[in-house]
Parts: sequence; C-alpha cells; structure tokens
Amino acid sequence: MKASLPGIAQRCAYLAASLVLIASQNLVAWGVVKAYAEKRALDLEFWLTPLSTAMSVYDLPPIWGAAIFAYFLLVAWLLALMSFQLARRTNRGFVLAVLSVVPVVQLGAILFNSVLPTREAVDEIKQSQAASARNVTMGLIAGMALVVLAVLVSAVTFGAYGWGLFVMTPLLVGITCGYLVNDQRDLGAWATMKLVIAAAGLGSLALVVLALEGIVCIILAAPLAIPIVMLGGVLGRGLATARHNRRNPLASIAILPMVFMLEAAMPPEAPIITEYEIEIAAPAEHVWQALIGSEPIAPAPGFPALAGLAYPIKGTLKGEGLGATRTGVFSTGTANEVVTQWKPNRLLAFRVEKEAPAMEEMSPYRRVHAPHVEGYFTTGETRFVLLPVAANRTLLKIASDHRLRIDPVPYWEPIARLAIHGNVSRVLADIKAKSEANQRRD
Repeated sequence: MKASLPGIAQRCAYLAASLVLIASQNLVAWGVVKAYAEKRALDLEFWLTPLSTAMSVYDLPPIWGAAIFAYFLLVAWLLALMSFQLARRTNRGFVLAVLSVVPVVQLGAILFNSVLPTREAVDEIKQSQAASARNVTMGLIAGMALVVLAVLVSAVTFGAYGWGLFVMTPLLVGITCGYLVNDQRDLGAWATMKLVIAAAGLGSLALVVLALEGIVCIILAAPLAIPIVMLGGVLGRGLATARHNRRNPLASIAILPMVFMLEAAMPPEAPIITEYEIEIAAPAEHVWQALIGSEPIAPAPGFPALAGLAYPIKGTLKGEGLGATRTGVFSTGTANEVVTQWKPNRLLAFRVEKEAPAMEEMSPYRRVHAPHVEGYFTTGETRFVLLPVAANRTLLKIASDHRLRIDPVPYWEPIARLAIHGNVSRVLADIKAKSEANQRRD
C-alpha cells in the first residue's frame, strides 16, 4: 500500500531519531575512551557494540559505569518504543522492532523497518490471531530480555545479589510475559505457565551464552525462581483478562534499578557459625601430625564438587607457631591463611587472609562475568581443638565462622551449610583415616 505524505514524514522522523540515538551511544563510548583509556583504537567493536567498548575501559569509575549503562538502557527503551509504534501504524515489522535494540543488527533492522510498506488490515479473526501470535513472541522476548537486563544491572553493574534479583525479577518476568501473551485473548492458565517458564528459560540460556552466568548457578537458583515466575504469570494473566491498563503492570519494571541500587548500598551479611566433632582411635600426637600435614585429602568431595563449589584439596603449613602461614589449595584456587593460635597436640587456629573463589562456574567460556564467585561467601577463622578422651583416643573438634552476602538468606543459607558440612566432614574423615593408620603402624 502506498504511503501517504504524513506517513512518509513519520518514517523519516523515526529513522532520523533512531540514527541520532544510536550515534549518541558511540559518542558516549568515544568520550569514555578519550577520558579513561590511554590508547584504544576505534575498531569494529566500538562501532557495533559501543557499550562493550565503554565498559571494558579498566579505569572507568563504577559510578560512571552505572550512569552510562543506565543511559544505554534508556536508548534501548526509546528505540523499542518508536519501533513498535511504527510497526503498529504499518501493521508489520514487529520482529524488526524487537531487533532494533539488538547490537550489530539494530541499524539494519531500523532501516528496513522505516521503508516497509503499510499492510492493509485483514479480517478481525485473522487479525486477532496474528496479534495474539505477535504478543506471544513479544512476551517471550520481553521476559528473556528482562532476565538479562536484571543480571546486567544488579549483578554486573551494582554487584547486588538479593531480593531484587532472585525474587522481584522472576515475579516481574512472569507478570510481563503473562500479561503480554494474554493481551489479545486469554490463552489459559496452563499455556501461560509454559510460556512464562519458557521466557525465564530463554533468559537463563542467554545469560550462559553472554558469559554473564554459569550453568550451576542457574540450576541452584531455579527452585526459588520457577515458582515465583509462575506466580507472576498468574498475576499478569489476571491483569490482561481484566483489560487492565497496559502501562501499569509493565511500568513496574522501572523500580528494579532502584531496588538494585538500594541492595548494593546495604548488602546483606549473614553470619554462619559451624561446629563439628569426631572421635578418633589415635592419640593426640598422631591427630596433630595428620592435621598439620600436607598430604592431599583422600575422600571424594561429594556435593560441593557436583555443585561447582570450592572444596579443599590440601593444606601446606610454612613454619610453626603464631604467625606461621598456611596455604590452602582448593578446587577453585588457593587461600592464604595465618596461624592465630598454636598449641601442639591441643589447639590450632588460622584466619583466612585471602579467599579462594567460592565456586567455579560451568560454562563454555574460560571466564564468566559473575561477581558472586568471589567475596559473597567468606571464611573468617577456623579452630581445631584436640581433646584426649581415653587411652589412644582423641576427640577432634572444629569450629569456623563464615559470612554469606547473598539474599534471600533463608534460601541460600541451607545450601551454604550443606556445602560446609560436605567439606568439613571430608576433612575430618581424612584426618581420622590418617591418624588411625599411623596408630596401627606404631
């Protein structure tokens, strides 16, 4: 269908505004490079993915990084808004509207969308079916995009792992997807549940593809997120069938960055104190030697290894007495420790000065941009107490304190305690086996 003069003017305005917005992203990236990078070529990455160029500048202050990311989000929102408005006027180009916010292909999508001829409206039934299919596609893409954006803003930008990321984000993914897929006609509860879970699954897959998260972390969070996504789907469907104003449920997404900023300013810190003991059929002298020895830990690591969590391999003590250093070798790296209490055959305590990463993500990439692998679960001091209880029998006690900086604590603390229990039980079993083997040799 031939475009009218006002239609041509609208297309030209859309194209011009879109090009200005895209160019502004490159201008921001250029300013970052000039201000904070000693030398950086304006290569293909700069032109196609300016956000990646800006965020890869090492000396960029975090506050500026957050501001730049917020601006790029605003640009993406404006591009999507203008593209969908044009698609509704021309009755086509909805897929191109989605692609208008995807780096690398967005320029081509915008150019193509601006020249697509207007399509005449079909009969009401076919138009309703086509609109419903478009809404399902939009719901899936919106849910997937919301997952990725939430991780980028909360975890990568603000370093916040809390209620906003693990509870509010799944809820809003469900509401957004559930509302959009039922906007034209009610698909039913079961179909809505499948679609909102599919949207969350696509978002999780995108996190792995973009190296923002690993497979293990997504699996660990799934039991918490899936029921919340389904609840959001119920709410979104209810809003759609009630013909609620579109702006109200979808505008709630705007509160997420504020929640993430608040959680970053007031991060959680839950103390976890653990105490374990084991009776060993050997004198304290043999138990002490097994405790300070540097032989590898023999028993299989169990749950921590399956979950990709750090588990100890061996410890090497350098020197004796207070101030001696100990290197703990873990599956994820090494930890530097300092002896704080030393009473041969009775007491050994050490404080962790440098942590090994808490987990190693399962990913097709060598490096995953997930801050939670370091600093969100830490160990303070560990104490071993040896108590002779009978002839050639010793009670070995171990106490340790940890800090968990991830919310919701009621969900993550049991997982942390399960990993601690697996690691400590393995260490105690190894000390027991080595001590009793030395006793038998005597």
